[in-house]
Amino acid sequence: MPTLRIVADENMPNVEAWLAGRVQTIVRQAGRTLGSADLLGADVLLVRSVTQVNQALLQNTPIRFVGSATIGTDHIDLDYLHQHQIPFAFAPGCNAQSVADWLLSILSRLHLDRELCWWQHTIGVVGVGNVGSVVVDRLRQLGVSVRVCDPAKHQQGLLPDHLELPELLAACDIVCLHTPHTRSGPNPTHQLFDQALLAQMRPGAWLINAGRGPVVVEDALLERLSAGQLNAVLDVWPNEPQVAQSLLSEVALASPHVAGYSLEGRANGTAMIAHQLAQWAGLSLSDEVPRPPVAPLNADLYYHEDIRQWASALVLAVYDPARDSVTMACSVVNDHLDGQMFDRLRKAYPTRRELASVPIAQAPPQLRDWLVCLGFNDFI
Repeated sequence: MPTLRIVADENMPNVEAWLAGRVQTIVRQAGRTLGSADLLGADVLLVRSVTQVNQALLQNTPIRFVGSATIGTDHIDLDYLHQHQIPFAFAPGCNAQSVADWLLSILSRLHLDRELCWWQHTIGVVGVGNVGSVVVDRLRQLGVSVRVCDPAKHQQGLLPDHLELPELLAACDIVCLHTPHTRSGPNPTHQLFDQALLAQMRPGAWLINAGRGPVVVEDALLERLSAGQLNAVLDVWPNEPQVAQSLLSEVALASPHVAGYSLEGRANGTAMIAHQLAQWAGLSLSDEVPRPPVAPLNADLYYHEDIRQWASALVLAVYDPARDSVTMACSVVNDHLDGQMFDRLRKAYPTRRELASVPIAQAPPQLRDWLVCLGFNDFI
């Protein structure tokens, strides 16, 4: 057995299931407060997006491998790792289906609460990477008119239907952000949605951000929301993990950075970096870590004469984002939701399954067709 010593984020699932008995030790740590002193006896560091992995954290530690169970790398100093020949693994696309499910749950709730017939509107997707591309595919399967913007992909010749951002904003009633957070390069996204860009959105349009919080300027968004010029749903926050009550009270739905937090999405992230670690270290892993079964939903119990409302009710039976909004609102103290509470909400987040994992019973053919497009695929 390799004498590897691992420090892993306390909220990363299945680390022991994949690696216990194959390494010497696995120590769990709170990701946001992780410091270099916690790594002095470790060879491997496994993190999530809340940990900044850079020189300040790694200098004078024996870390020889870094893995991040995330789809992005904006929290990782890749140059430092390269300079010090520290292998790095991450998990692109691990929670893409989870984020798409989250978005469809949001749209289902807005349909029932706000009478937003989202399938009749033009939806813009900004950022068409591993997550955004799944969102686009799911929406187009539902017959939605979708516009896309991703300058990097367009420059690579991979997105022939790309629109420049002002053109997309002018054409869309709903705009979904799935961009990484970058401060440099040809297409930086830091505070991209500032006062000038938000002003180009259609009056009454919806901004839905499940990408990265700092892509949006908080004061500019708050100004548009409080004036009734825009609507917003936020899973990520400009000053995360701090969330101002002033912003929280203006958004239609809120969640604590959990769009990708399905059981399947989180498990996929751990599995992907566990396999990359195993390849680096010469470890032998089992083929699969089993996942708990899911009780079926009986479609008859959610019947509505309107097929779309019936389908929305089933989506919300799996995950209703209104619960997250209430939980966040109830967690505000002294006009803000502080970072410790934000992290506590994520750590204690209830198990959420992906639509594809939930069996549906008694679904008639006309309902089943719509459910398949939404993401369900197990019918009994």
